[in-house]
Amino acid sequence: MPTAEEAARSSVLVVDAPERGTLRVNGPDRLGWLNGIVTGDVSKVTPGQGVHSLILSKTGKVMSDLFVVAAPEVVFVSVAPGKAAELHGYLDKMLVMEDAEVSEETADHVWIMLHGPEAVDVGGAVAEQLGGASGALDWTGLGGAALVVRRDALAAAHAAITVQEPRAVHATAADWELLRLERGVATYDVDFGLTDNPHEAGLDQRAVSWSKGCYLGQEVVCMQGMRGKLKRRLVSLTLAGSDVPARGAPVELAGGTEAVGEITSAATSVRVGAVVALARVDGAALDAAAPLQVGGVPATLVARPDPS
Repeated sequence: MPTAEEAARSSVLVVDAPERGTLRVNGPDRLGWLNGIVTGDVSKVTPGQGVHSLILSKTGKVMSDLFVVAAPEVVFVSVAPGKAAELHGYLDKMLVMEDAEVSEETADHVWIMLHGPEAVDVGGAVAEQLGGASGALDWTGLGGAALVVRRDALAAAHAAITVQEPRAVHATAADWELLRLERGVATYDVDFGLTDNPHEAGLDQRAVSWSKGCYLGQEVVCMQGMRGKLKRRLVSLTLAGSDVPARGAPVELAGGTEAVGEITSAATSVRVGAVVALARVDGAALDAAAPLQVGGVPATLVARPDPS
């Protein structure tokens, strides 16, 4: 049996996400209506093709990240933990003349994140077998798919995944934490949240379409893109040594004690040979390419892999 790391690069790593909420959108106008609200190009969502997106406040702050997949007559939207009821009410108020309906179905549906080169085929086969929905959605740059099934079918989904891909590995929480940090995948309410806009969360090129029409918060996002200067940005770091800093540990300018940011997540990576971390860092320090440290240990800024 391959390790979790090997599965993510050669077959499928299965990451259950039972804590994420589920919204369901029905009706002939479902895609057009939703496309006018969220940051991603939802018009591209079809059975088998998903979209990573965001829903923003009127001031352009991130209310939740979204995974959007479709079955032939319905769209399923995965939202951050604890956000489903709030976002259901938020979206329901935006329905005026559209022939669409949004419902909150977290209790009825569960999400599985599939990572690796076989993820799309496996997700599609399982969705067809169990009556769920799946769509290609690459969080890590290694390939991926989002799969949603009925919550009472989770065990059946696990069994079907193993039948489709015997080399599939079911990740532990530690497995996923390490992979996401190595690949620069941020978690809502851990690494970014309602105080961040898409640029500050480092999601402006991952979850925002720059070619679609209007959406809620677009003016703020576009102005930020044109202005360029950021108050802060979520970045990936590697740290020398083996000590894992706590969440909230200050990121400082090298050789000093001036804090220019804070760690949001960190873990030791044997594969990288260093501590890998996500951190909020002041835009001025990033613009100046200033050397950084965490707890007196040199910190190196690294590019977050591009999942596109």
